[in-house]
Amino acid sequence: MAPMFPTTRTSLIAAAIAAAAIVPSTAQAAQGTPTTLATEQAPTRVAAWESTVMWSRLDRATGRYALMKSVAGGAPTAVAVAQRSRAPFDVDLGTSLSASTFAVYTRGGDIYRLNVATGTERKLAGLSSPKVERSPTIQDGKIAFIRRNGRVDELRISRSANPTQGSRLVVRRSSIANAELGARHVAYVTQGLDDNVGETQMHVRNVSTGNDKVVYRARSGGSNSAAVTRASYVAEPEGFLWARTNMGAEGGNRLVRYTLSGSKLDYAQGSMNYVSTAWAGEALGAVATSAIGGSESAGSTSPGACSDAGVSYCDVVLTGPLSFGLEP
Repeated sequence: MAPMFPTTRTSLIAAAIAAAAIVPSTAQAAQGTPTTLATEQAPTRVAAWESTVMWSRLDRATGRYALMKSVAGGAPTAVAVAQRSRAPFDVDLGTSLSASTFAVYTRGGDIYRLNVATGTERKLAGLSSPKVERSPTIQDGKIAFIRRNGRVDELRISRSANPTQGSRLVVRRSSIANAELGARHVAYVTQGLDDNVGETQMHVRNVSTGNDKVVYRARSGGSNSAAVTRASYVAEPEGFLWARTNMGAEGGNRLVRYTLSGSKLDYAQGSMNYVSTAWAGEALGAVATSAIGGSESAGSTSPGACSDAGVSYCDVVLTGPLSFGLEP
């Protein structure tokens, strides 16, 4: 299983911790008082659709992860599905063809779909294979996911809203970090080198036409390690949201909103510690979770990832309504 969160250089962690105390007050000034949904003991991916939020909770007794849910900012409850071993759920939330809220995730390398309202879970044998699938995402009933095939990653999309009909190849690259499906587009993240400087790229691809463009770049260099979180689909105005983190630098930590109409980028205050973000709607804003310096891999259960000097970093937090008025 590939890491869900990027690993970064240990030498930057001290600087990130020292600067972290500055970030919350700045974020609160820009977007109101955040709401903490849960305090977790290990890094986790978050997912959201409208007012429903999901994430993982480490069960220290078993070393496995339970799937958690909050609706409309309410108290978290456990979702009645089997726990996931070794790493948090790679969960995504979206809609069925009939616009009901569904979750998708993998367990044991196979894809599962969950009706959030009824709690009915189904293994999608038509999309699963002897190879390892990860990072599934759902919208309008269709499901996209990443399959490792030899030395390359394949971004694939189900042929229809009926998952028994298999999938088609959309993108093949040496490494695809994650993906997020919208109504007409899919956003995915790649990494590479440009002039010997590390660069993370956010692609947005039109599923029908195949038009694929890099809409955002996060470049690392010197004492700064830049990254972006997995995109989250925004239905209105249609586009995607993600976080850009600059570990080792106070400036430029942003929540980034990309609007498809006009290819417009807008920015709100973020944090260098974000490891996962999702859009929960205008009223709730973004949901985010962090780790110290954004430095831990998906499989880490180290207590050092989540607390330092009495400060908790792995909280699952709603930002509240956001103001996208900052410079990049």
